[in-house]
Amino acid sequence: MSNSNHERHAEKVSLAPLDDQDGDQATPPETRILTIANVAEMFGVSPLKLRYYEFRGLVERRNRIEHQWVYSWADCERLTLIIKCRKIGVRLGDIALIIKAADEDTPKEATMIGQERCMALVDRLEQQRQELAAALEELSHLHAVLSTKIFGDSEPKRD
Repeated sequence: MSNSNHERHAEKVSLAPLDDQDGDQATPPETRILTIANVAEMFGVSPLKLRYYEFRGLVERRNRIEHQWVYSWADCERLTLIIKCRKIGVRLGDIALIIKAADEDTPKEATMIGQERCMALVDRLEQQRQELAAALEELSHLHAVLSTKIFGDSEPKRD
């Protein structure tokens, strides 16, 4: 394997944590070779889960550094999509269909099917977002009612 290929995979990590709001993801080291163990640690998943995604054909380690198979940055971008979608309950079959549709060598008919499935998921998630917003509004109102019941008209003191 050429030295330039090794350098390409050991460049600075710039992936953002998957769950930015919780802040419970460790910041990845500045340089890291994209082995299965390192990528699993970066994404907060087990190497077994990554191997399962490989088994399902969602990602593939195609490059080698020395004697280790490594992921590409494109694989890491794909893993970001997979993990975020799984986190919100999207089925692996749907994810696989959409990913396959995005491949360059996919026939137009399969691409169109993937596009339709993708749009159906967008519509479903938008509906869920609206339902969550409505529930959040109701719960916020109830919290205000309960706070008034407990503390009266005055605001609770904060330290």
